[in-house]
Amino acid sequence: ALGHRIAIENPSHYLRLPGHEWDEIPFLDEIVRRTGCGLLLDVNNVHVGANNLGFDAAAYIDAFPGAAVMEIHLAGHSRDPALGDALFVDSHDAPVSESVWKLYERLIARIGPRPTLIERDDRLPPFRELLAERERAHRALVPAMAEAA
Repeated sequence: ALGHRIAIENPSHYLRLPGHEWDEIPFLDEIVRRTGCGLLLDVNNVHVGANNLGFDAAAYIDAFPGAAVMEIHLAGHSRDPALGDALFVDSHDAPVSESVWKLYERLIARIGPRPTLIERDDRLPPFRELLAERERAHRALVPAMAEAA
């Protein structure tokens, strides 16, 4: 109906919700299979959820259906003022963390280059800092682009 393929994004997780019949990755994979949509992999959402719920972020990245990834998002997160490291918030108001960069590099090494967006919605730093993050993402993509060619 839209005339364009859409991409479904993996969510950030803040609490465990019991009663699911499907784990998230098989569910997203089935949506792709049934609808033909693509996936938008938000690496910071993986990191936030892994911290908050205690799952292995690298295992999630390794299992994510790479062929369906149309776009990747990177962002920063903050710690809850009351709970600190026990609760990360996908706030888009901080630099991309080292942990997220490592997950991104791991993902790109596995699936190849994909369009990547760095989300920064608040507490904007000087422009040179934004460009430095852009350059780091580009440096991760260059080897994958050469390999794909």
